[in-house]
Amino acid sequence: MAGVSRSDSQAGNVAGAELWPREEARRLQERVAAYEPGRAVIFESGFGPSGLPHLGTMAEILRPSFVRKAFHLIEPSRPSRLIVFIDDLDGLRKVPENVPNREDVEKYLGVPVSKIPDPFGCCASFADHMIGQLGGFLVPVEVEYELMRSAEMYSSGRFDEGLKLILEKHAEIIAIIAPTLREENRAGWSPFMPICPKCGQVVERAVTAYHPERASIEFTCEKSAGGTSGCGFSGEQSVLGGAAKVQWKVDWALRWYVLKVDYELYGKDLTDSARLGGQILRVMGGKQPLGFPFEMLLDEQGHKISKSVGRGVSVEQWTRYAPIEVLKMFLLLNPRRARKLFLEAIPQYVDEYLDALRAYAAASEEQRRESVLEFVIQSTTPTRFNSTLSFGLMMNAVAALGSSDRDFIWKYLVRYDSSIAGDPETEKMGRALMECALNFYRDFIEPKKKIYTPASDAERAQLKTLAAYLRENQDASAEEIEKKIYDLGRENYDKPGKIFPLLYRSILGQERGPRLGAFIRLATPARVVELLDDTIARSA
Repeated sequence: MAGVSRSDSQAGNVAGAELWPREEARRLQERVAAYEPGRAVIFESGFGPSGLPHLGTMAEILRPSFVRKAFHLIEPSRPSRLIVFIDDLDGLRKVPENVPNREDVEKYLGVPVSKIPDPFGCCASFADHMIGQLGGFLVPVEVEYELMRSAEMYSSGRFDEGLKLILEKHAEIIAIIAPTLREENRAGWSPFMPICPKCGQVVERAVTAYHPERASIEFTCEKSAGGTSGCGFSGEQSVLGGAAKVQWKVDWALRWYVLKVDYELYGKDLTDSARLGGQILRVMGGKQPLGFPFEMLLDEQGHKISKSVGRGVSVEQWTRYAPIEVLKMFLLLNPRRARKLFLEAIPQYVDEYLDALRAYAAASEEQRRESVLEFVIQSTTPTRFNSTLSFGLMMNAVAALGSSDRDFIWKYLVRYDSSIAGDPETEKMGRALMECALNFYRDFIEPKKKIYTPASDAERAQLKTLAAYLRENQDASAEEIEKKIYDLGRENYDKPGKIFPLLYRSILGQERGPRLGAFIRLATPARVVELLDDTIARSA
């Protein structure tokens, strides 16, 4: 694939992007207009530490941070907080495929992830490991947030008043949720999941009695949240102080109620959960946060990115092949449309970012304030890239030069466009892109390169003609080289473009590639002549 051909769809969206964070910020401004001046606006996002974070996780945290930034621009004196809520009291429902020692972890199905030993062997618990991974994961994107852990919220009593209210209103809450369940799951469903004092599992079945007057429930440990059989313990137990948690949709409403959340985005797959959580919150006397469901991030097969099966892209992988700002722009644009995010699509997104960066550098201060890059640029981000070089062209130059020598490649890039070294910020970006191009080439392009042998005398003749032209016209411009290729195509095919697959195979060892005139100018006609001569010689 090589990332050398581009779609202009997203590039167009960058230029005329509807900045949804600003629209959301205006809605939020109306919501909080009656708040006391010192009352903070609360943004929330969630992370379930039952698996490793991935770029879908980053989207859930970055997107509300975009709205928070937009809100600060129109309400600079209003304080705000972004809470990343960690549901570490949740019982482990299945063992992720990408953790070690899976057999040992299976023994803890149904146990809160904060109580499960770390299968990686480096942290106090399964949850601590995943939370540590999340912290490192978010460092490159410079997002300001505060962690809040479910286990601490329940055990410290901060949720107690909300839990008492849920216990008091349990019949109304059951009436909201039960009709949405499969018939076999309706009987015995309870808002509460006690934590069994005998086996330590989060009990999903079955609560047998409610005692709001003493903030307790009676239950039998029949089935855990992980689907395993309970230990059979029966008794009465408080719902306060971490002795019980509430079911997911109820838990979401509980957070909104206690934390007074004003804004939270959520994936499209949680649309019904958000609707039901809002109904429960109204029963509790609260007001549902603003937000909207965003579409899923998909892998190359069109499957939803998933932490439980290890499907998705890690931030370490991303930063090996592209600047982190490219990811931020990807996550900012079009959240209401499902989009594919996989490694081999990265080159297209890099070139779209470079187009936006060039426009940003040329814009006035007022125009810059309206740019999508106002939400993307970080403290260390170059704010201009004056070179006309594309990332796709850089990658193909690496492929054609057949070298990992950075100084050698950099000299070629500067020879093609001296402006890439014309100022410190452009050079900084250019060198970073060169490193990414080298990594991408080694990991994705080189393993797929195929040595091509011309299939006929006609093909050999075409390659010899182009090689002779380039040998005799070392200073030809990109436009002149492109014209010669099209002329050669017209002489040999019914459509001139049919010559390009032969040239891509012969020069690059791949089926597709960049505009050849510009590429040959970058790699230099002399180098391309060497590649063509090698291909011709194989068929001699």
